[in-house]
Amino acid sequence: MLYQIVPVGNVWQDGMVAVPKKVATDYIKLASEYQLKALLLILSNNAPCDSKYVAKALGCTEADATDFLEFWVEEGVLSCDGVVNAQPPAESMAVVEPPKKEEAKTVKVKEAIPVPKLNPSDIVTMCRDNRELTELIHHAQEVFGRTISHIEQELVINMVTYYGLPCDVVLVILEYYKTEKAKGRAIGTSYIGTMAKNWSEEGIVTLEAADERLRMLEASDRLWSEIVAVSGIKHRNPTIKQREMINRWSEDFDMQMITIACDIMKENTDKPTLKYVDSVLKNWKKKGIFTPEAVAEEEKEFHSKKEQKNKSAIDETYDIDEINRRAMLNDNYDI
Repeated sequence: MLYQIVPVGNVWQDGMVAVPKKVATDYIKLASEYQLKALLLILSNNAPCDSKYVAKALGCTEADATDFLEFWVEEGVLSCDGVVNAQPPAESMAVVEPPKKEEAKTVKVKEAIPVPKLNPSDIVTMCRDNRELTELIHHAQEVFGRTISHIEQELVINMVTYYGLPCDVVLVILEYYKTEKAKGRAIGTSYIGTMAKNWSEEGIVTLEAADERLRMLEASDRLWSEIVAVSGIKHRNPTIKQREMINRWSEDFDMQMITIACDIMKENTDKPTLKYVDSVLKNWKKKGIFTPEAVAEEEKEFHSKKEQKNKSAIDETYDIDEINRRAMLNDNYDI
């Protein structure tokens, strides 16, 4: 069957909304249903919106709305409080190897099986047929101390049936979610959904592995606090992508080198952005620069080459002897 737009009728009476083409071609697979809805609300409003407005329109909590919008902030589609995630300098962009044929095949298979959308009757049926899921929902409600929402029930069940995590590991994630929310972190179901996806892909399917990962998260939180202090970015909790990024930094550089990179960022940008710091550190890694002494040496060499280049340009422009020689040859006495 062939479908097309009917350009008449009541649906057009309030005007049209421009949507970036990539949203329909790329993000339709990458973004969740609620992330797409949140973006459409922002686009249709044609003015800055806060998370409270989006939460009310979508019928979700403000924390969930913040999580949906943070996805678009990380992708550089939306700004938050005037701060835009700028693209890193072109010369320091990492070269991405094309995926191997086997890897590409795996990605296609995963895209072909999206995370299931479960309505309330689906959840009732699945719990009736699987006692383990029924007990998991019950324990999840004990963790939260309340009856969990439909979105939370859907997420809990998909952690088991889609991501393949054991029930005890799912409860560890939910305990972490509850603890972080109690600390005031603005994380929602999308955040822990990504967390479940990552744990599944990394094979974290035992309590021992889950406890080890939580210890790593605590260390990552301490690192984040230090980076917030030295970079001057607006204090907020790291997203999944930001956490992965700073963990990658710590594998190659100590805090002193990260601080130097932050200083360079502040000298060259109007507003602090971690993507700029990331580009600096990637460039250093590529050049094998891992110490403050090596940074100073590179800066000295850079300025030396710059001065030499400027001097050569001046000499070429103002070679008086050459000008006089050409004037004599051409009998150009006006010169």
